[in-house]
Amino acid sequence: MFISDEKFFCEELDRSIPGLEGIDLVFRRQGIEAAEKRFAHYIRSILRPDDYLKTPIYDWDSEWIFRGKSMLDAAEDILNGVMCSAGGAFTFPDAKIQWESNPTYNQYSEWTWQLSRHHQWRGLGYCYRENGDERYAKLFVDHLMSWCEQAICPENESGYSTKCWRTIEAGIRMRKNWNYAIHCFYRSPHVTDHVLTTFMKSVWEHGYRLSTAFTSGNWLIMEMVGLAHISILYPVFVKTAEWRELSIRKLSEELDIQIYPDGFQYELSTNYHNVIIHNYDMLLYTAHIMGTELPKEFTSKLESLFELDIKVVCPDGRYPDLNDGNRSSVKEWCEIGSRYFPDNPQIKYFATDGADGKLPEYTDIALPYSGQAYMRTGWKKDAIWFFMDAGPFGKAHQHEDKLNVLMYAYGKAVLPDSGNYAYDTSDMRRFVLSTYSHNCALIDGKGQNRRARFSWNPEMISMRSDMKWHFSDEISAVEGIYNEGFGEKFIPVTHKRRALFFKKGLKGSHPFAIIIDRYSSDYGADHEFSTSYQMTTAPYTVDGKVYTADHGNGVTMSVIGSIAPTVKLAQKTPYFIGWRKRSGADSEDFEHYPAPCLQYIKNGVSARTVTALYPSDNGQVAIADISAGEKINDTDITLTFADGSVITLNENDYPCSLDSAERL
Repeated sequence: MFISDEKFFCEELDRSIPGLEGIDLVFRRQGIEAAEKRFAHYIRSILRPDDYLKTPIYDWDSEWIFRGKSMLDAAEDILNGVMCSAGGAFTFPDAKIQWESNPTYNQYSEWTWQLSRHHQWRGLGYCYRENGDERYAKLFVDHLMSWCEQAICPENESGYSTKCWRTIEAGIRMRKNWNYAIHCFYRSPHVTDHVLTTFMKSVWEHGYRLSTAFTSGNWLIMEMVGLAHISILYPVFVKTAEWRELSIRKLSEELDIQIYPDGFQYELSTNYHNVIIHNYDMLLYTAHIMGTELPKEFTSKLESLFELDIKVVCPDGRYPDLNDGNRSSVKEWCEIGSRYFPDNPQIKYFATDGADGKLPEYTDIALPYSGQAYMRTGWKKDAIWFFMDAGPFGKAHQHEDKLNVLMYAYGKAVLPDSGNYAYDTSDMRRFVLSTYSHNCALIDGKGQNRRARFSWNPEMISMRSDMKWHFSDEISAVEGIYNEGFGEKFIPVTHKRRALFFKKGLKGSHPFAIIIDRYSSDYGADHEFSTSYQMTTAPYTVDGKVYTADHGNGVTMSVIGSIAPTVKLAQKTPYFIGWRKRSGADSEDFEHYPAPCLQYIKNGVSARTVTALYPSDNGQVAIADISAGEKINDTDITLTFADGSVITLNENDYPCSLDSAERL
């Protein structure tokens, strides 16, 4: 630890508090043991486990144990030195934890960083409350003291630095894990005066680190939530009021800085959007339980975040994997939202599985600032959900996937996103970040490259995207453009995409979507234009221009192109494509598995390609063929149906605009 006993007892404790008055003199005249005894006695008197432990334990299961194990079984593993972090486990001999070690096969930095989030301590505390087994208390003390000895708090390092004291970990420790553990264990005989004082000295170091080295983005939210918890639960420091003011002010400001006017957090990730909700909920819950008042705008500004969850949700009640996203349940988050907004009928509906409240009045909705369009045939589980992204790059956790399209139909993810992957240096991590894993375009085999030249400007939060759209009860249309360069040399090709969603089908067909892609070389050079769709592993057939995947139970997904597709499967050169991620990989051989990628390829100075996305719940493909003009200014699309009938459409009949039927 970097804080000395003298500084702690004589400078940093608030000696105006009854019970701590003169503690500096106790330290100077009677020594460290007497000072620790008096201080620990005071701390034990102010801890309120009967109140604090009413707060939810939260997502313990995915953090410190492997799924399928009980909490008590996992606690036994920890007693035996088995530590789980970032999805992987390692057994430390004699249960002696080396907190800066990295036992992973690929030196995955997140393993070491996340080990010091100390989720295990929360789990041990829970089990101790259940059965009073003092082995858990002793192990907690062993962990705490070894960590404080090995992990020295830096005085002047960046918040992103060190293996154990990055500020995101410091915030996470202080927002829950350390608090939960000490409220469970502090009465144990293993938590001596010296141990409790060591704990509180480290709490001060956390306050110092979080208040002087805070960062930005979702990290800042976690940092300030941790700092606010210190000020609420341990108000014994000279800087308590300063830390509370700083954390509350920053958290209030960030709700304006990080949230687009349409409600999406600026990382445009379904995961990190809900990380923000989760952290504010943690603080609001703790403040309520402990009787601490917080600004009213904390709650009022959160309503749009919960409503955003409803806007994006898929028919299966889960979110799409946008950017570094995940597929968590809307019910889980709306149950939280209903505590704060009990009169919001939409939040109430999804919190109760439809038993109360009511559905949104819209089926289609555009997010003009986030640049995303969500279209539905309805809200039932067998509805068809169609999505297109024509928005900005976002603040962090971005994927190179502008103009990406996704589809869920008849209870199946028939065209899902490739999703998130561990934040390592693997081929699979690079793949999920890249255009190659998304339903976008490649130029000369190269993907989008916004990241190389992108810099976030705070003014971007209030800037509308260039997405255009028009929604109706029968046909909805969306348009977007990508013109920021492909590959490391920023190949100057403009890609324009228009999506038409026929929500009631045509000529008795199922609902389906048509994707129109236009490519033009900015300087008149020839290029290879590839419209790509990264498919799932469902068994598939290719019949001419029709690719059909069988998702089981009669559900199929067909992609019909104006030209025949090339199917790429498990390709590593000249570029990595035709894969899906494997979760929980523990070696390079198990990062991924083959999954087909369709490519519709044209060459020239410019081109137009058309594809149809046709899901079915009876295995029948109503559209047998598509033909379309290949010149960039052509607008015709001719559909030949399975019964031999033909319909010719004109794109100009489905105009879009920037301000089309805007619903926020």
